[in-house]
Formats: sequence, structure tokens, C-alpha cells
Amino acid sequence: MNRSTHPHPLLILICTAALLTAVVRADGGSNPPLYPVVPSATRVDLNPNSLVNIKTMQPRGQSYQAQVPDTLDLADRAGLAINALIGEVEPKHFYGIYQSFKFNANPPHIEGGADALYGLVLEPRTVRTLPMLRTMSGSDFGLDIERDMMRTMLSQVQRTGEMVYPDNFESPFRDMCYPGRIGMMAFALYNWYGRDHNVAWLDWIDLLANGLKKDAIHIDNRAYYPIQSAIDSKGGWHDMASGNKGPTPYHTPDEPSMDQQGTEGTAKNDLTRALSTLVLDYKLTGNKESLDLARQIAREILRPALWVDTSPEGYPGAEHGIFEGHFHANVHTLVGLLDLADAENDQGLKEFVREGYAEALRNGVVRVGWFPGWIHPVKFGRPAWLAEADEICGVGDMVLLAVRLSDDGMGDYWDDVDSIVRNQLTAQQVIDVDLMRGASGSGPEYDELQKRFRGGFGLGGITTISENGQIAGCCTGNGSQALYYAWDGITRFHNKVATVNLFLNRASSWMDIDSYLPYEGKVVLHNKLAGTAMVRVPSWVDQNTISIAVNGKEVKAASAGRYLVLENLAPKDLIVLTFPIETTVEKDTMAGTVYTVTFRGSDVVDISPRAKGPHSYPLYLRDAFNSGKAPIVTRTRYVSDSLIPLGAY
Repeated sequence: MNRSTHPHPLLILICTAALLTAVVRADGGSNPPLYPVVPSATRVDLNPNSLVNIKTMQPRGQSYQAQVPDTLDLADRAGLAINALIGEVEPKHFYGIYQSFKFNANPPHIEGGADALYGLVLEPRTVRTLPMLRTMSGSDFGLDIERDMMRTMLSQVQRTGEMVYPDNFESPFRDMCYPGRIGMMAFALYNWYGRDHNVAWLDWIDLLANGLKKDAIHIDNRAYYPIQSAIDSKGGWHDMASGNKGPTPYHTPDEPSMDQQGTEGTAKNDLTRALSTLVLDYKLTGNKESLDLARQIAREILRPALWVDTSPEGYPGAEHGIFEGHFHANVHTLVGLLDLADAENDQGLKEFVREGYAEALRNGVVRVGWFPGWIHPVKFGRPAWLAEADEICGVGDMVLLAVRLSDDGMGDYWDDVDSIVRNQLTAQQVIDVDLMRGASGSGPEYDELQKRFRGGFGLGGITTISENGQIAGCCTGNGSQALYYAWDGITRFHNKVATVNLFLNRASSWMDIDSYLPYEGKVVLHNKLAGTAMVRVPSWVDQNTISIAVNGKEVKAASAGRYLVLENLAPKDLIVLTFPIETTVEKDTMAGTVYTVTFRGSDVVDISPRAKGPHSYPLYLRDAFNSGKAPIVTRTRYVSDSLIPLGAY
């Protein structure tokens, strides 16, 4: 979606030239006229210093002070997430990531080390997410770490397009390439392009796509990469995660016989980022080889053996997105399939993804934002507690998928986004140092260590992050990315029309939004550029009860479905929407336990029974929300000069 108001004349010139001079390929097609130069791996300069520049990484935008309600602000949460993403990096070990920080142990400590193999799987996720969070918050904290991290990773990319572990890495897998890491890296590069608009990043994406083509294993009309395995320079595959010793053993390089094989049980998901990278390369370059391989990988992902056999129930689960096992891995797979569906406008595949999303909803409670870490974990030899554990990677995926499906016209899922973000997603962002200290039972001598990871996400439960939980590197990267997707979706702007999808705080160049929820049923829109505003009303609000005032004068608005239509707006108009907000109580069954959940609007304000025990970080301590009056604070608001397009995950 184009969100600018008046395109720069140079941009118009470039776009017009691209449309008129689309490059003809050898197969007779034409490249998509998206960029002034068609990306090509042949132009890549493997010296990372020529591309990574801290000056072009600096957030560019405007900051100003504003009196605003002290309610959930995703830009503020983004700044906290940056703190954790930088804090989990270990520069002394190739800028690897600490995957587990036990803030709730005595003493709090880091489990494992950044030189462990998993730490060098996660770093592309961190540099993928940081540009998004800086766009939201304007924070430049740890910019030098981010720069050196990207330089280190780029230095591991070979002319073949493979990304190998460092040759001085103390691991049997040094100098080997894990294809899943390539896919994650490609989307990091795409976000860096979104930040500084240097088309050289796109050349690197084309190079990485070549690496994926080189290493794919082909069977009939399908293609795959062995589960959590790396390939050496001679073409031999090596199991990185001891999958042959897992609860459902996997022997590399065999084609998987079920989705739950290997250590993590993620056969489909291990292919997903490769699929999406190849789709992205096709969209950038028009390269049919990339699209053909993406299709082959999709056929492997859609193979019936990797989905639930529901034939006894009278329908094929493999045709309707029915899954079990690792929740995050399955929902993330749906996001990758949607990339291919969008590229080819494949309505059947889009419907498959929508049905898969419905299956995910069926296994959780979206009003709370809770989804299980695993579906039927014991069936696949995993511990029973995973059925209750809420892995933020999966919660974040649900936000991404809900936004993407809504944007694709496959449904209106903004209420889902609102519920997930207001509740389990942000509740499991660990931000309270006093509660961290209380969960640990340790003294203030560990506060600096705790503060280093403040703002991280992790594995928790329904009412608490217990001693089984922690701040996890993977969850911090994925959970904070979900913040960006939700923040981006709060309001959009096109052709002088501002669309407001969520009643959450947001500053933008076209309109600022002040949300008094859940204290009060009140939202204030500070117009800057819009001539028309389309304002979506949450489903829990009766549209007939809304009062609207523009500059203090009551007005009536037309409606289109759940959207109010406010026309003939002028800059500096102040639009105030007020409506009743009620407290409701419902019973929800999660992981076999019936909970009594109290809501105020979309926000959970209380939940019982509450889990108790040592080393617990309690969630939903929200009594203050019932006061009926939102506190007002002075906050620095930031508006970035440009946005990073959605699509890199």
C-alpha cells in the first residue's frame, strides 16, 4: 500500500521509467517494474564494509512532546524490545544470541552460551527486526552492535550464495551452510533495504536465492532441505540438532515422513523461509527459476503426510490446513504459503491459509491471545506442559497472519489482532524489573543483568511466566516483530484517506491517535493530512452508542460495515469518539482448565485461577484499568520519515 501523500518528483520519474523500460528476460517475460534496477547477484561486492554504514542506519524522523493517555503504546514497547535484542548479543562470539535468560532463577543467569550453535541461527532474526523497531520508536540504542552484527553475517556469505558458519567457530559445523539461516538473512536484508533504500541489498537477496537453489534436494516434482541440517562444501548433509535421537527420530537427509520429526518437530517450517526468500527473489527479479523452486517446496510442505489425517471424519485435513504438533512452526508455515499465494494470486492457496488460521484459532482462545506451545505434545513424545505453555513465537505469528489475511481481503481479523496484542503478547513482554527480581528471589546486585534483558519475550503460561519459562532469543525477535505488524496496522494512509483499524496509540505523519482504552471508552484523532477518515469500530462496541465530535461539534458519520466514514476533514481537526465500555466476565477453557476471565473492552483485567509457585512472574496485574479515568502523561512521540513494508518475517 502506498502511504505517501505527494510522491517526490524523482520517485515519479524513476517509477515511470521502470514501467516504460521493463527489462526483457531470456524466457520472453518481463521483470516486475518494482525497482529502478533489476537486482542481480553478479553485482554483489562481498566486502560488507561497502554496504553497512551507521550513518544510513540512523533513524530519520521527527520527535515532539505530547500530552497523551498513559495506555498501551507499541512504540514504547518497541524501544524496550530494542534493549533486549541488543542485550542478548554476545560480540565476542560472532555476535551470536543468548537463547535463554532465566530471569526467574536464583541467581538469574544465561543458560548455555552464545557460542552454542543455536546462537548463530538466531542472529539474522535480530538484525531483521531492529530496523522495524527503530522505525516505530526512533531509538538508536545499540546501533553500533547492530552494524557490526550485520557486517559479521555478511562476511559469512559466499559467492555461491551459501551462508556458512565461521571457520574459527568451535563446532563440527563450521564452514557449513544451514538453508534456514539463509532464508532468515534474506528478510533481514529486505528490511535494511526498506530502511535506507539502497538497492544493493536486493542484489544480496538474489545471491542468497542462488544458494538455496544450489542446495535443494529434488524428488519428483517436490524439493526440500533436511530438517535442521547443514551442508558441507562436498554436498554432505549433517544433522545439527541430534534429530536422530529425538522423540520422533529423523535421519538426515531423508525426506520427512511426518511433520513432528526431529528435535523441534518442525519439518514443514524448516522449509518456510527458503520458500518465502525464493518468492521474494521472483518478485524482485522476475526469475522463473526462483518461482519454480518455490512451487516445488510448497508441494513438499503441502504433502498429506505432513498434515493431520482427518479422513475418518469425512474430509482431508491436508486440504484444509489441519495441523498438530509445534504451534509456532505450523502457523509460521501458513505465513510462508501466503507469500506464494499472493505472488501468484492463487485464491485456492489463500483459502487453505485462511482455513489453517481458523484451525489455529480453534486450538487457542483468541480473546485472551493464548495459544498452546504444542498441540497434543504427549502424542509426539514431548512434555505435557507444552500444551499450556504460550510460546510468543506462535503468538506473534498469529498477529502477522491476522494482519496479512485482513490486508488480502480474506476476512476482517482486526479484533483478533487487538485482543492478542493487548493481552498475551504484551503481557509476556518482561518489562517490570521489580517483578523480575521477585520472580528470581535474588537481590538488587543482579539488577543490571536483569535490565540488560528487560523488554524481552519468552515462554510463559496463561497467568504467569513460571520456572519453566524464560526470556528467549527466538521469542524476542518474533514477538517484537509482531509489535511492528500491529503498529503498522493501527492506521494506514492513501490518497488523503486515513484508515484507522485499531484503537491503539500511534503517531504518524497523517494522523495521531490517542487511546484512553481500557480506562475510558474514548479515542482522540489529531488530524494532520487526511481529507477522509475510515475508523473501524471494535466488535464489542455498539455502533449506535458512539458519539462523535469534530472540533467540539457533534457530528453524525456514515458507516460502511464496521467502519465510520468521516469526510471533509481539514488539517488540525480534532476528532473525539466516545462510547460505553463495560466489564464482562466469561469462562474460557485453556489447556484443560476452566478460567474465569474478566474483560474491560478487549483487555483482560483479571483471570483466575492463577498459577502460584516459586520463581513466577505474574501476568495481568491490571486492577488500575478499572479506575474509569486514564492517567495523562507527557510522552515523546516519534514519526519516521518512511515505513518499512510488511512482508519480511
